[in-house]
Amino acid sequence: MVVVRRFVIAMSAMLLLGAAEPSAPARAAFERGEAALSAGRMDEAGAAYREALVATPGYAAALNGLGSVLFRKGQVAEAITRFREATQADPDFKMAFFNLGYAARKAGDAATAAQAYERYTQLEPSDADGYYGLGESYRQLGQKDKAVPAYQAYIAREKRPGEQVWVRKAREYLAAMGAEPLPANATVPAAAAASTQSAAATPAVDLPAPFPESRPASAAPVAELERTPNPALAAARIRDGDALMKERRYREAAFAFLDATHADAGHVEALFKLGNAMAVLGYYGQAVEKWERAAKLTQDAAIRQSAQDNVARARAKMAQAGASPQAAGLPPGSGPVADTTRAQARRAYEQGVQRIGTRDYSGALTSLTQAIQLEPMLAVAYTARGSANIGLRRYAEAAADYQYALDLEPGAASPLYGLAESYRALGRNAEARALYERYAASSATDVRSQLQEESRQKAAKLR
Repeated sequence: MVVVRRFVIAMSAMLLLGAAEPSAPARAAFERGEAALSAGRMDEAGAAYREALVATPGYAAALNGLGSVLFRKGQVAEAITRFREATQADPDFKMAFFNLGYAARKAGDAATAAQAYERYTQLEPSDADGYYGLGESYRQLGQKDKAVPAYQAYIAREKRPGEQVWVRKAREYLAAMGAEPLPANATVPAAAAASTQSAAATPAVDLPAPFPESRPASAAPVAELERTPNPALAAARIRDGDALMKERRYREAAFAFLDATHADAGHVEALFKLGNAMAVLGYYGQAVEKWERAAKLTQDAAIRQSAQDNVARARAKMAQAGASPQAAGLPPGSGPVADTTRAQARRAYEQGVQRIGTRDYSGALTSLTQAIQLEPMLAVAYTARGSANIGLRRYAEAAADYQYALDLEPGAASPLYGLAESYRALGRNAEARALYERYAASSATDVRSQLQEESRQKAAKLR
């Protein structure tokens, strides 16, 4: 994504709540555009989004994606046109309104920016960024009576430690206009954020936004729902793993590659490199399983031969290993986890949950990743990390975490709600509806009655 000063022209994976249903060719082209945009290949991304629009005219997600490409290439006026078309195609398309507001403000069109931010803050009232943009737009228009409450709303909502410089800037603007940061006895609607909970009830964050569906409506359990691979996310985590391997931080590298396989279960490079990391750590059984799977999936003879060679060497090592977690093929950190390590993991988990409660989502991500590395089978840590990713608008990453939490604890309810939120944000509305319905009907110990009612309402809206 492009970050200019403090706002983001958001990638179009954060999209779509019910515009024109894209055809299969349109979806395929759109996904190519997303992957290219993520990798910074602007010309390729633009061509793919245009192809999607030819296949399905008025496809809001592709219009927003094309607008993002144009903005990043400096074609701001054309970008504004595409963002506006996306909002017209889907009047509930949050990030298109945000992008329109940001691009218009950068182009000096404060009136258009103000209208777009007004709609965005209606759709996403808990997001501080929208209010800052709204305050800036009204200030540029000279409309003090509207700028003041917008800045006040921003200050009331902005709790992220790394964003406090903008809180100070908003306070300076208010002081220059002769206004207080917040009027006496003011109340601000509660933001939809994760609440701190025990390990038995992990938080969920209510910050939705969308992308196209991959299958028709279904009430099937999550394990039966088709998982859409995310090669761009897998590639990003592979790069992280490669860097960690070079630093000989093999355990952390293993978890980076594991994240990559969660994002794309059939990614040959992720599987192969996860096998390498597992082997370095002595988990030969796990390594063999990953290499054999990579060999089965690949069409490249050299990769297949390398995997087979590695399997042969690992099996020889296994014969010498004796009885151990590694020999049993268990992942690093599992069976058994030392009590001291488990205690460290739980502390990191609790710290991550607390940070979610203060909206320090980046800090929460760090703490929760540490918890997972210390205790890889701690399902609630994956659920909490999903919430942190949603707070950062990293919806694909959130979905991967929630899915893995459900793999570990199929009877839990919290991951159902989080995965529903992620899918709704990614535009997979049919799957989101099925998950909301499952959460609403759940009797699990971690279910929350308020979220059950919200789930029923959200499921109804997605029909």
